[in-house]
Amino acid sequence: MKSVFLSFALLLFVSGCTKSYTPADHLSEKEQYDLQWKIIRYIGRAPEGLTFDERFYKAYDSHYEEQMGLHRLDAYFEQDGYRYFLISRRAPSIYDKRVATGGRLKLDAEGKVAEYEEVFRTWKMPEQDLAKKGVLLFDKMVRGESLDQYLTKNSWPEEYIEFPDDVNYFDKASRRWLQRQ
Repeated sequence: MKSVFLSFALLLFVSGCTKSYTPADHLSEKEQYDLQWKIIRYIGRAPEGLTFDERFYKAYDSHYEEQMGLHRLDAYFEQDGYRYFLISRRAPSIYDKRVATGGRLKLDAEGKVAEYEEVFRTWKMPEQDLAKKGVLLFDKMVRGESLDQYLTKNSWPEEYIEFPDDVNYFDKASRRWLQRQ
């Protein structure tokens, strides 16, 4: 699985991209784990019936430890004080598919999440498709380029980004996906 992403990262490098997005090139295994632990309560599935704030209670640590095992840090890069990430997880489907979330965060002086934003969430797709499309979207996000052409309304029938769309958007203040009224 990781070899698919490493192969695509190498392809990007050979084709002119000079940035490495391979997490191991930037972070030790412990640092990768620590990064995922800081954001798993945003990105992972919460236990049934919890409010958004309750997902941060220490009593649910074991649930989020399980969630950590279901998620994988596929790409990472630091720039201008931001830590950019692409995290995927296996998606429920008849066929083996994954879904990825690309975002960025800033940490405060104590190492706590000061800013958090999920920039995009992909459609469910086979691993090899996600490897190509996820890193493409990640690279554009890191470079500050528009992702508009990859929104479903602009890319259909090719699927890249499921959210945001005309209904769902990520609210940075509350750190969650909301629906437009």
